[in-house]
Amino acid sequence: MKVLDTLLKIFGKVGFWVVVVLMGAMSVLAFSAVIFRFVLHNPLTWSEEAARYMMVWVTFVGAGVAMEKGKHIGATLIVNKLPVELRKWCIVLSEVILVVFLGMLIYQGTNFLLILRLQTSPAMGLPMVMPYFAIPFGCTYMFLHVLKMVFSKHLVLLSTDNVESKDIGEEKER
Repeated sequence: MKVLDTLLKIFGKVGFWVVVVLMGAMSVLAFSAVIFRFVLHNPLTWSEEAARYMMVWVTFVGAGVAMEKGKHIGATLIVNKLPVELRKWCIVLSEVILVVFLGMLIYQGTNFLLILRLQTSPAMGLPMVMPYFAIPFGCTYMFLHVLKMVFSKHLVLLSTDNVESKDIGEEKER
């Protein structure tokens, strides 16, 4: 568990700063592109492509950051109305589905990198491995969080910081 906690701590720090830096860079780039296009009449031909690749990274890494903070959205209306025992099984099922899904994304994302290893982007000439590495990176980050949830045996709903998961523990004590 210490290895998992260490990995998550590293991913957490790197992921947070990747999202912060890329969001800032996208803002500066978008503003600069507007200035170059409409004021200087000399558009930056690579700006849209760079912003798109930054958004790919922000999306996948940001999903990991959201997973860490328990801020993914979820539909808990039905699950919250279930009896506690059935609710536990729904949580376990959702974790298993998530582990399988993220594992498939990591596997296929890595295969995708191997396929694209020689391809370059049209405007910037950037190796396509760089933008698409966000898929296995971000999914590995989320996968590690789900593993931690499973291994630590906490019954926490993935989507919100709600009271229902605490209610499960309280009913167990009764």
